[in-house]
Amino acid sequence: MATENYQSIWTHLATSSFCQGYVDAGGVRTRYVNGGPKDAPKLIMLHGMGGSWENCFANFPEHAKHFDTYAIDMLGHGFTDKPNRLITTAEYVNHLKNFMDALKIDKASFLGISLGSWVATKLAANHPDRVDKVTMVSAWGRLVAKPDMDSPFFKEVSRTRLSAAANPTWPLMEKLFEGLIADPAKRLPDVLGIRLKIYSQPDMSQAMANIFNGLDYSWTDGFVTDEEARRVKSPYLIIAAVDHKDIFLECSYEYAKLIPHNRVVELRGASHWAQWEAVEEFNHVNLEFLRSQ
Repeated sequence: MATENYQSIWTHLATSSFCQGYVDAGGVRTRYVNGGPKDAPKLIMLHGMGGSWENCFANFPEHAKHFDTYAIDMLGHGFTDKPNRLITTAEYVNHLKNFMDALKIDKASFLGISLGSWVATKLAANHPDRVDKVTMVSAWGRLVAKPDMDSPFFKEVSRTRLSAAANPTWPLMEKLFEGLIADPAKRLPDVLGIRLKIYSQPDMSQAMANIFNGLDYSWTDGFVTDEEARRVKSPYLIIAAVDHKDIFLECSYEYAKLIPHNRVVELRGASHWAQWEAVEEFNHVNLEFLRSQ
């Protein structure tokens, strides 16, 4: 039933000028969108594990008013190529650098959600010349946030994600997004629909297994160390969804203790996708941070 409060990905993007395309990033066909003034500072948005650039559908238009804004499907995700091997944090960082090189982006600010925040921080710690500022949503990558692979919670997360990719159905998409968006009214049908389309690709089941297995390896070799966090030079905005007590909130405060130049903003009424669940407040706070001198 149509309502005057109807929202979709397109109702947020409809008045924004942008293009979607693919670029060869170090041999990886990579899907991305781009909009905003070409002479403005660069901003790259990075989604979470199993996601795609549409994670940032409600943030892209407002940020593209002020920044030359990109959002990508990371390696093995979305409609980007999916190599049949374990995908580690180091590979995500290398792919991101190749994407920047392919589009001649010398330096950018980053909005990273969950896995995206981990990747952006590894880049900031080890390639500081490529990073201006970083915003973390559902911060991840610290050992304190390492999931217990044998815990009922992680087994359920793993089972839901792998099942959704192996046998993509609408009920499984609904189940998946219960853990990402707290308010059922904000689990928009076309947000679930694009995820269903992505997970229906014939190579997605194996890709999701490679993502999960690569994540397990990354906790051994690719987590953000104390030393890496302390040597980050970039200013950080850390979004803490304080109503959602989980490993990501714990990880946010861990980063705040270590990264030299950071500001923590506590948002209420949000869970994993705070960039969407508290979109107006988030956009305001983040643009204020990114545009400050």
